[in-house]
Amino acid sequence: METARDIEMTTGALPGVLRDQLEKAGESTQLISEVGRWFHLPSPDLLPLLLDTLLERSSAERIFLIAKATEAEPECLLARNLDQENIKQPLTKVIFPLIERVISQNKPWQCMDVPLLSDRDRWDRENIPRTKSLLVLPLGSDTVLYLDHRFQTLPSQLENDLLVSIAAAAIQNIVQPSARPIGIKSDRSEKSTTGKVPVVRSDFASESTAEIIGEHVELQSAKKLIQKVAASQVPVLVTGESGTGKELAARSVHDRSDRASGPFVSENCGAITETLLETELFGCVKGAYTGATEDRPGLFELAHGGTIFLDEIGDTSPGLQKKLLRVIQEGVIRRVGGQEQIKIDVRIVSATNRDLTVEVREGRFREDLFYRLNVINVHLPPLRDRGDDVILLAEHFLSDLNQVSGSEYTLNEGVREHLLRNEWPGNIRQLRNEMRRVHALAIEHLDATDFSAIGESSASNKPSNTSVDLEAVKSAGSMKAMVEELEKRWISEALETFDGHRGDVCQSLGIPKTTLYAKMKRYGISTENAD
Repeated sequence: METARDIEMTTGALPGVLRDQLEKAGESTQLISEVGRWFHLPSPDLLPLLLDTLLERSSAERIFLIAKATEAEPECLLARNLDQENIKQPLTKVIFPLIERVISQNKPWQCMDVPLLSDRDRWDRENIPRTKSLLVLPLGSDTVLYLDHRFQTLPSQLENDLLVSIAAAAIQNIVQPSARPIGIKSDRSEKSTTGKVPVVRSDFASESTAEIIGEHVELQSAKKLIQKVAASQVPVLVTGESGTGKELAARSVHDRSDRASGPFVSENCGAITETLLETELFGCVKGAYTGATEDRPGLFELAHGGTIFLDEIGDTSPGLQKKLLRVIQEGVIRRVGGQEQIKIDVRIVSATNRDLTVEVREGRFREDLFYRLNVINVHLPPLRDRGDDVILLAEHFLSDLNQVSGSEYTLNEGVREHLLRNEWPGNIRQLRNEMRRVHALAIEHLDATDFSAIGESSASNKPSNTSVDLEAVKSAGSMKAMVEELEKRWISEALETFDGHRGDVCQSLGIPKTTLYAKMKRYGISTENAD
């Protein structure tokens, strides 16, 4: 529980004019307090939180923090998506001519329809990433924030949004502390101030082999199975709850195979609609649909010679399942709108949090595709069943955070008790985010009271106050109004329970991500204002 003193301390780090502007804009005291923390302890640990906040506020799909040195290749310091996860191979997803334009002009630049840009034809057409709209914000010293959406138009005049501007300033305050963009001085302790701010990179930015951490017997069996089958070319199906590390397992298969030097390409099959997913996977030819202004390779082509990871494969439609079966059987794909058959050499690793045997029995998943994908099944147990593995993982995340920030925090007894007492419904993903939180809020040591008030063993994933009667419906004005209120409350509570992670929320509510995003937009729900 945040005390009045905590709020006063953190909001006190904000210049008065910014605090007044936030209050006049109607922002909550909780949000203003959180903004104050951004400047009270400007640490690289906060970068994921800041980028996630910008994504939420801007309605963008992805965000990239790009630094372009004058005599070196551009570097992505951090890239995040809507699921609050780091983006793999981020530099393949941004348009560098636009970044260079913003750096040279040193002013924000927003485009509502990138395919219609007049100078687009001068770029490398084959390597232009798919982007519908974007916003690029300069942070000074050849560093920019790059926000985009592949399929939708971003709200206009985003650069004038107060919270977007403040979050961008907080990021600049971290990556370029000497600039102090809005006159804020750091209150960090001497041991945390090392002069040069460490670079924050993607989870798999290094060339080291992906490591699965844990000593639980079921996890050890999964690791041994991965080592046995990695060298083969057979498909692998990774199963387990959301957040148990299925993509890490897929990456581990790739890294230990003969394809390790080739590309590792991943796609979340439950994140976008069937039509868009088909285009993403198989590519398209010019004129295939409105807006298809050029031939574009799909992810299967980009993964040639390597591995493609299809997450949430259980969310695919019967039509797409049929096309995937053809790819596995014949080793060829055909771009949307095209006739040419393109041969590919790709190993498929898929994952699901569903029971596909039930999906097959109830007719929602093709039996023949299931047997093609499930040649080797690697199952990952939930974190709540792994005992002391939660301590090993927390120590691993804390070690990484200490290395980035220059701190030397350790797990004290109170923190250890909290870690072991919780159920962790969001599994490893939730644990990692919680460790980032307590590390960012720590002053002299980690404090167990800084953990979010979720995940206790007595907690329920169901909303606690949703029972209604006829009189309640009448007082709401209509049944439709009551249903909408219940939907809003249920989604808000699920977002709070799962720390804003949409994949876990969708599994809890039994709805696809597209439905969740539409309802969040309709009801004005965000992870910042979930109640």
